[in-house]
Amino acid sequence: MRSSKSLFPQVLMLALTIACLFERALAQPNEYKLERNVIYGTGIVNVSTQPLERDLYLDAYIPKGAEADENPRPAILLAFGGAFHRGERGDFQFSEDGASDSSMADYCAALARRGFACFSIDYRLVPDDPALPSDLDNSKLMPKALLKNPAITSRIEFVRQKMGLPSLDENSREQLWNGTFAAIQDMETALNFIRANAQEFHVAPNKIAVGGFSAGAITAINLAYGKQADVQAVVALSGTSWGYDLNKTVSKDAPPILMFAGQWDLPGIRLGSASIAQLFQSHSAPLKQAWVPGFGHFYPMEAPSLAAQFDQQSVIDRLVSFLTETLRVTPN
Repeated sequence: MRSSKSLFPQVLMLALTIACLFERALAQPNEYKLERNVIYGTGIVNVSTQPLERDLYLDAYIPKGAEADENPRPAILLAFGGAFHRGERGDFQFSEDGASDSSMADYCAALARRGFACFSIDYRLVPDDPALPSDLDNSKLMPKALLKNPAITSRIEFVRQKMGLPSLDENSREQLWNGTFAAIQDMETALNFIRANAQEFHVAPNKIAVGGFSAGAITAINLAYGKQADVQAVVALSGTSWGYDLNKTVSKDAPPILMFAGQWDLPGIRLGSASIAQLFQSHSAPLKQAWVPGFGHFYPMEAPSLAAQFDQQSVIDRLVSFLTETLRVTPN
């Protein structure tokens, strides 16, 4: 007999899929402007063999009417997940244990329909063999030796096996280390590009949030709280702490964060999220948390989420409420 844990996500996923398809059917194609394949910068890849620069891309989702609106729109930059090994910025979904997540394209379309400009970014992955940024302050980083701890790398090994890659060795551990910080560098490059082109994108340069799913959420956390970039909010969909040692960088002046985790999420996500929450609370830094009942690491944006005081909202509705509050706007 199949356990209720394995059956519940599948039943709920079916209902949510039907609801999502219905919403998409009602959505009008002119609700937002989609600009694909915008080059926001370059990054060095193949660093251990034949280094070269490759273009980095984003897709921009701009709300309908933004061009004619006198008030620039608030914005959020999102990065996909995939254990720093896989994933895409477009309509790409993961499925596991009978559940699927929503792609960054799904999130961006939903946010643009609600009045937020949204940017789904590409970034360098471990198989790209990216270069390590030269401006790292090693005193603020976690020890690289943690990559030899199986408890830290178990999910990475799982993903590598699914991709047909060999287990981590000294070379691929170095690539993973480099990839962690290359991703941060790429997100910061995208952030700077969006700010530099704020007028063209019709966004408010002082009302920009960053976020993502899994590895993308880790990258957003690292950028905002490790490198302390100028962002106004962070959304972490099943993120955790890895790369920067947040104990050395988080302060009470940190931008607010909204963290999600599935009820049966990965142990590293649940433990890491709890550690981040405890750290923020100890510094009186602004924090909101929600969990997604009935799901593991992958959950759709229409799934219900529960938070303090037993309030219930879908993941996307809670995300919109958080952005509306923290960016101090009322989207259309």
